[in-house]
Amino acid sequence: MKKLIIANWKMNPKSFKEAEKLVLAISKTKATQHVVICPPFVYLSLLKTKLELGAQDMFWQNNGAFTGQVSAEMLKQFKVKYAIIGHSERRALGETDNEVNLKVKAALANKITPVLCVGYGLSHDMADEEVMQHLQNQLEAALYAVDPKKVIVAYEPVWAISTGDPYKTKNIENPDHAERICMFVRIKFKVAKVLYGGSSNALNAQSFLERQIDGLLVGGASLKAEEFNQIITIKI
Repeated sequence: MKKLIIANWKMNPKSFKEAEKLVLAISKTKATQHVVICPPFVYLSLLKTKLELGAQDMFWQNNGAFTGQVSAEMLKQFKVKYAIIGHSERRALGETDNEVNLKVKAALANKITPVLCVGYGLSHDMADEEVMQHLQNQLEAALYAVDPKKVIVAYEPVWAISTGDPYKTKNIENPDHAERICMFVRIKFKVAKVLYGGSSNALNAQSFLERQIDGLLVGGASLKAEEFNQIITIKI
């Protein structure tokens, strides 16, 4: 079965020309995994690709006086099939569990698959049991009155995000930790898939994908076509 690889470009690249060049380089590659590209909102309507598209966020109302917001109904027009919701960087700006829950419900109501991020608030010195309890609290809130079988969860160990090295800040081997947490989430909450997101790159991607982890949420490495293509062509 193919693993799901989601590219979160965040606020990159700086120009549409660069975005077009990047998506073209990825599109030409014969991927062995299921690939989704999540560019900034402003590029969604312009990128021409057969790859599936996702949004980096969305609002829970379909329309109204909500300056700067983008609704799921708007995203559907551009064939967006996935939406990253509750990313740690959004939570750091003040997004609450209740707002995350509203976004998950809005995505599902518009037939967009939520990629629900959990892990914000964790620290590198927490034992696995503490991590699981923290994630359970977040997931119970985010999945309230939601069919979990329609939701993808992405586990973000915040100590690894943007470090470029998910191994150096955890005493135990990180793929082991990631696998244990992903299995806990899948079994406990019966969600569709559980991805790992935490500085995954071409050097360590296979060590995650060959385990019981359903895929990766890739940040910085997804902006380097050659490196990202190595990830999406991994054979398991």
